Amino acid sequence: MKFGSFKLRSLRMNKRLNNLIFVWLIMLLTTMMTIMPLPDFLYGIRIEWVAMAVIFFSIMNVSLMGVIAASITGLLLDLLQGGLLGEHALIFSVISYLSYRFRFQIRVYPDWQIMIVTLFLLSFGNLISLWIRGFSGRILFVAEEWISIFIAALIWPVFMRVLQALQNYFVED
Repeated sequence: MKFGSFKLRSLRMNKRLNNLIFVWLIMLLTTMMTIMPLPDFLYGIRIEWVAMAVIFFSIMNVSLMGVIAASITGLLLDLLQGGLLGEHALIFSVISYLSYRFRFQIRVYPDWQIMIVTLFLLSFGNLISLWIRGFSGRILFVAEEWISIFIAALIWPVFMRVLQALQNYFVED
């Protein structure tokens, strides 16, 4: 009898480990998509892939993506981009907290309302970035950043469905 319960517990552990590996691989992939070089005419329109992944995992997979994991991802992105250390960590942790705090309300919304919530969360992150840049003395309002937020909100339903499909394929039994 104990052997059967051990096997059941090890299956749960394997599922949790698979889920953890999946979350961090997606976070690594979105980080690479964020720092990937773009042509000059697309340079200003850089989609916030990591912030979108933080929102997705904070809403849909709450057990493995918390504020601390979002902060670690933000610090990694700060180190790779060479910006102010802690800027993305603060932004991602605030976005993660807000999406985690309201996850039950957000989950029941239709896709177009989740798209609007994503637009607000990404806009709030951009306002925090402007605030941090203002304190550091390098404030610069770039309209392309706001265009990229609107584009990210428009592609949110596709992004969410792709991540849900990948999660069901790789993680679920």
